[in-house]
Amino acid sequence: MKKFRNDNDVDEFEDIEDIEVKSKKATQPEEGNRKLIKIILNTILVIAIIKVGFGVFQRYYFNEFYYRAPNLTGLSIEEAKKTISKSPLNIREMGEVYSDLPYGTVALQEPAEGTIVKRSRNMKVWISKDSPSVFLDDLVGMNYIEASSLLNKNGMKVGEVKKMRSDLPINQIIATSPKSGEPISRGQKFDFLISNGLE
Repeated sequence: MKKFRNDNDVDEFEDIEDIEVKSKKATQPEEGNRKLIKIILNTILVIAIIKVGFGVFQRYYFNEFYYRAPNLTGLSIEEAKKTISKSPLNIREMGEVYSDLPYGTVALQEPAEGTIVKRSRNMKVWISKDSPSVFLDDLVGMNYIEASSLLNKNGMKVGEVKKMRSDLPINQIIATSPKSGEPISRGQKFDFLISNGLE
């Protein structure tokens, strides 16, 4: 005997197929979301590992072999040596220079403050020289360029330079501070007021 499917049986099979298709479509976005979440979590994990690794490197390797040069400028040589003794660096006196810092203090250092150096590196320092007083000729009326050259030759520095409108030649010195004739220390700064002409 042949068995025949009626229309109701066909409808039931079609309904089952529709449910299976819908179920597959519903699970696809869920799988996509799971993959995305995994990618995000893995990315966060990698970033965290890199940060932790860099922190360990900086804390142990960097501090073990490298050091930041301290600021020694303005310290007495005894204070500078005491500061260096607390670090893995050495100090080496290179001589004396004229400066506007107090006599006997560190006027220059090499390498500069904050420079990354290796352990046991020599910190070279130059000590501020005693600055005997000198007397300069009257600079008023001189050309500013000539006067600044004269200051450099005598171990002094140019400080603030102001200009004012006047009928005097351009760059002619109108006034100075300190005034000419006063005792001046080597390394001291000279302020100028110079003519800007009538422009």
